[in-house]
Amino acid sequence: MSSIRIISILLIWGYCSILSAQTTSIVSGIVSDIDNRPIDHVSVHIQELSLVANSNKTGQFSFSNIPSGTYSIQVSKIGYDSQVNVINTATQSDKLHFTLLKDTSQIDEVTIFGFSPTQLANRQAYNITAIDATKLHNTTTDIAHVLDRVPGVRLRESGGVGSDYEFSIHGFSGKRIRFFLDGVPMEHFGPAFQINNIPINLAERIEVYKGVVPIWLGSDVLGGAVNIISGRQWRDYLDVAYSFGSFNTHRSSINAGKTFKNGFTVQLSAFQNYADNNYPVTVDASDIRTGQYFPNSRVKRFHDQYRNETAIVKLGFVDRPWADQLIASFTLGQYYKEIQTGARMVTVYGAWHTRGNMQMPALQYQKKDAFVKGLTIRANANYNFGRDQSIDTVHARYGWMADSIRLRGNGGELQYNHYIYRNNAANASATVTYARDDHFFAFNHVYNHFDRKGFNDIAPHEQQYRIPQKTEKNITALSYQYSPSTKWSTTLFGKYNQQNARTTLLELDPANTGDTLYHSVDFNRSNFGYGLATTYFITSQLQLKASYEKTNRLPESEDLFGDVINKEGNWAIKPERSDNFNLGLDYTLPINANRIFFSGAAIYYHAKNYIYYTFNNIQNRTTAKNLEGVSNMGFESSIRYSYKQTFAAGINLTYQNIRNMQRYIEFGGVRFESKDYKFRLPNIPYLFGHADASLFLKNLFRPADQLTISYNMLYVKDFYLYWADSGRDDSKHVIPQQLAHDLNIVYTLANGRYNVGLEGKNISDQILYDNFSLQKPGRAFYLKLRYFIKN
Repeated sequence: MSSIRIISILLIWGYCSILSAQTTSIVSGIVSDIDNRPIDHVSVHIQELSLVANSNKTGQFSFSNIPSGTYSIQVSKIGYDSQVNVINTATQSDKLHFTLLKDTSQIDEVTIFGFSPTQLANRQAYNITAIDATKLHNTTTDIAHVLDRVPGVRLRESGGVGSDYEFSIHGFSGKRIRFFLDGVPMEHFGPAFQINNIPINLAERIEVYKGVVPIWLGSDVLGGAVNIISGRQWRDYLDVAYSFGSFNTHRSSINAGKTFKNGFTVQLSAFQNYADNNYPVTVDASDIRTGQYFPNSRVKRFHDQYRNETAIVKLGFVDRPWADQLIASFTLGQYYKEIQTGARMVTVYGAWHTRGNMQMPALQYQKKDAFVKGLTIRANANYNFGRDQSIDTVHARYGWMADSIRLRGNGGELQYNHYIYRNNAANASATVTYARDDHFFAFNHVYNHFDRKGFNDIAPHEQQYRIPQKTEKNITALSYQYSPSTKWSTTLFGKYNQQNARTTLLELDPANTGDTLYHSVDFNRSNFGYGLATTYFITSQLQLKASYEKTNRLPESEDLFGDVINKEGNWAIKPERSDNFNLGLDYTLPINANRIFFSGAAIYYHAKNYIYYTFNNIQNRTTAKNLEGVSNMGFESSIRYSYKQTFAAGINLTYQNIRNMQRYIEFGGVRFESKDYKFRLPNIPYLFGHADASLFLKNLFRPADQLTISYNMLYVKDFYLYWADSGRDDSKHVIPQQLAHDLNIVYTLANGRYNVGLEGKNISDQILYDNFSLQKPGRAFYLKLRYFIKN
């Protein structure tokens, strides 16, 4: 009986498809400028159907399954005059051709949350926030702090420029969240290239996926992903910027590209950061020579200098018959970082520092309609040959008064060593997609290799510094998307993860405590995950989204082996597994020149073997541990208002209730109920939000100029450092409530060719903590100068 039902359903589906094919059409065309050069990233909008598409690099766009009728088609792009044509699908047989003229009066708005028509009509089933980074190119911010304003996202830093950071989406943090540069995983790019030192000018667009992530971003993602898209929409461009400000901070960047008629392209992206980070902090200090105690002293950080320089050179071909992209690139980078404190500010360092470099060749290939129409192939590969050093060779004690005591003999501040190591890391991935009518298939495979090799330069023959630390991962994924109408789309997918790792463990010989035993260990693990994502438009202004995923995360090299600085490794750490549910909606209400946009999402996650970091026994480092179960039930919401291109404002709020669901623990062979069962996890913010407002004054002093005044506010409710039931109420360690205000003024001249920006951060000079006692900078001011031309 079940077979008859299946056959009947297939026959009915096929019959409906035939009827649909008889009454629908394909609407396609090309968009070019006055010189007949194609324009990409143009928004093409069929107004009556609320359908939106974007033109590709050859200026072409296409809609399928359009019912017969008369429609208004609008094409628009920032910097060009919009056009509207009326067509009738019954009589229109030729491709449409739109010629756009440049708009000499329009300037890019400097706001990241003014959703474009493309974003409002985004028909993906994934919960995604797309940021137009070009609107922030006149600010001094980096990519990390742009992301920190997205609903559901939280960035926690341990200090100023170049400091360690933790990035989370819906409470998932660390390696549960993956970062990609043009679809390439960034997990082993190294300290010379990370999101809190990459200037916003490097990015054209940033996509934040929350929860379920499309498989073409291949990785064992557990809670979300960020894809930084650096590809430029212009054939020829030059973007040069320099900023300086408080705490002797200097940042500069250059992005340039030239594409010739034969498709050969040359691109350069380079950036530099420098900061003394000598901002004041309030601490309990003491004179380490006399022992005199000075509570609540206002002192300056004195050993926190950071600098890095990175350059990316790309050579290759674009828009050729045999490849849409064939790009070879080489990334060179270096960094120097002084370490001021341990995991808490009671531990002070005055000489320990790290340095390193990045040398990474890469190859990228992409071809649409390869072999057959609708088949797309993408492949990339890279290998990082970089070397890092941790240098702790000064035998001394330092205090917050910048005083020190030199000690006799050899030694260091934490552990006497000059560890030189290479995190030899390789990544290769391939994605094949096939689209036909209402069906879309995708296959992705990612190979990841990590092999840390090092030695102690002051004791080169010590075996403990030559221990192998090696992991390999293979992640294979397959997905199917069905979009039977313009209102509904559903994606099903599955992932298979496999990992092997090996190292050598050290332990004291129980028969002779003076001897160390070395044990070679290895493991091979694998697991399978699956999920779905679906979306439905109730009306053209109201969209519902839902997704579910049974997902896995294999331990990272950092979890297994540590990071050499403030994290210890844990070879016994187990893989995580989680059931993730997301339900969201987007609603747009246009009222004449006003627009109100609301979005909200409810989340529920239940993770097993949840990996979290806690202090080690002496509280100067952190180490990874597992909790048997963790649940998270919460929500995010945001509301935005805009009036023409004159004013925009918004507010968002995120609540995440992350609870310990491990009921029983074992100690000494005895199993008993945990006193922390169902308590909120410590050291994780659970309520936070942002607010912003921007005013755009065009042609204020002269034509084609614009003055933008922006305000941003950050709020984080206070939360416990340790478990809520630990200690008395009057002695519990608390990360206090955070409330920070930023102001930004940008003046652009000559249609954005010349730009001047002035920023004030934390203008109320609040003492801010993202991690317990690790204070962030107070009031600071920065000036940015930028020159930009494009063709």
